[in-house]
Amino acid sequence: MKKMITLALFLAVVAGLSGAALSLVYSVTDPIIQEAAIASEKENLVKIYPSAEFKLLETDTSEFPTIQNVYEAVGSGYVYKCSVVGYGGASTPIVYLIALDNDGTYKGFEVLDCSGETSGFGSKVAEQPFKDGIVGKNIGDSVDTITGATISSAAVTNGIEEASAHYEQNFK
Repeated sequence: MKKMITLALFLAVVAGLSGAALSLVYSVTDPIIQEAAIASEKENLVKIYPSAEFKLLETDTSEFPTIQNVYEAVGSGYVYKCSVVGYGGASTPIVYLIALDNDGTYKGFEVLDCSGETSGFGSKVAEQPFKDGIVGKNIGDSVDTITGATISSAAVTNGIEEASAHYEQNFK
């Protein structure tokens, strides 16, 4: 009986120390991981607004499920990070940035990840012809989908419409 209590106590101490060590490692590495993620996003933000300073905004996006983050390009406009489910499914969403100038014009579009989409079809949402069909248009203008990649491109355009609606509710 004494041996069983000793083993249970030893196991509790080891589990407690393991939990403390895991917590310590997480608290040290989490800021580094978050910084790397922000740096990666800023690299893409700079493609749209090369000379802007960016601020991550704390804004209510609960009505807009595709919007992950909203950045202000100070003095220029707003950039939305969106995630939509294309043909590849929910496990590999299409993640992209859509930028709106202060006048409601689409300033830029950058796809961050469309690795789950079919190569040559759904992956066309990351190619220049699709981008050219978005950039320069105004809120309310229709964005064409891609023939053969209707599911993926329609999902992206739905996300753009959500970003536009959020912009009109909060920043116009």
